[in-house]
Amino acid sequence: MFNEKTCLRCGTCLSQCPFMHLPIESAKEEISKMIETRSSRKILESCAGCSYCDIICPTGSNPSALRREIRLRRSREKGVSSITLITEEVPYNLMSIGLAFDTEEKKIGLDKYEKPPKSNEMFYFGCGIPYYFPDLTKTKLFDDLPSIGGMKYCCGGYVSSSFGEDEAKIKGLELYEKFKEVGVEKLITFCPGCDHMIKNVYPSIIEGFDIEGQTIIDYFVEKYHKGVLEIKNKINQRITFQDPCPWRKLDKKIYDGPREFLEIIGAEVVEMKHNKEKSLCCGAPVSMRNRPLAKKIAEEKMSEAEEINADAMAFICTGCLATLSRYNAERNIKSYYITELAQMVIGETPSLTIPENTRKVQRHVAKTISENPNLLVDRYIIKNGKIIHL
Repeated sequence: MFNEKTCLRCGTCLSQCPFMHLPIESAKEEISKMIETRSSRKILESCAGCSYCDIICPTGSNPSALRREIRLRRSREKGVSSITLITEEVPYNLMSIGLAFDTEEKKIGLDKYEKPPKSNEMFYFGCGIPYYFPDLTKTKLFDDLPSIGGMKYCCGGYVSSSFGEDEAKIKGLELYEKFKEVGVEKLITFCPGCDHMIKNVYPSIIEGFDIEGQTIIDYFVEKYHKGVLEIKNKINQRITFQDPCPWRKLDKKIYDGPREFLEIIGAEVVEMKHNKEKSLCCGAPVSMRNRPLAKKIAEEKMSEAEEINADAMAFICTGCLATLSRYNAERNIKSYYITELAQMVIGETPSLTIPENTRKVQRHVAKTISENPNLLVDRYIIKNGKIIHL
């Protein structure tokens, strides 16, 4: 919750925000306006929802909650595009659009992930990987456990971010029941958004929510220390890690895993100016509504990697990788999803197709929207767990 009593209205959260970056006097005026009216055009246009403001707030007043309240108010009143709703109940969304190419291969994977055998521990691929980056699953690294994912098992982050706690609780209870039906007690996660929902949001709003979450990075580190993950090839590169925004809400120990893993595989770990809980967002959240700003943020991120002479950037978020890989390539910095590095060290050859697939996705999304202009016009809300077309 935003703590209005401790907020000094000093404007730090808006003046030092990498997206807003308002002059200090304008920032003071804007934060006062936001508190008094619970509205802000600037927030709706430029806020990425990355929670960087919470880290820099001098009084720990949790200003991201105020920004979230403003965005929630807008979503509840005006609705959201079907593109953002990860459910089969709408005609088009990002996942169904992704399924429109390489369809048969993806359907085979989805049939497997949506009908897993019973197990108390599973790999949790979430939504993005099955629909957009199925090549990431083609490795013996995932042979030991069943895998689960797809829209049926979406973590519900879109509900929480667009419609708030009450709707997220309904979604979470439904998801919890589905997990229990297949015996899940622990999920090995591949998405920082899923980490946030499983480790932070649902335990705080659903009594008895006891699904354990472990990142795939910590899973690899654990397997290495148990002697199960054999390192055959060292990665002798200077690698920096892109810390994802949703991790800011979690225990700071989560930042240790990526660095330890990179050291285990032989990399020289180098840190960008903004790292760990102060990492800069990749810019993806504002790319649809403010492309110039998204590009500016991405280029700033790349400049930080260039300044430390990084050979490569490692990612745990496919969204970050998809957004930044093009800028990395322009500066001769390699981009690796964390499991691709794991494949390399055990002697496999990863496909490294995320940048190529991203370009294919962008072209297909543009084509789909041009052929279906109502995608950006039609609006939906979620009320009492039901999707309603406005």
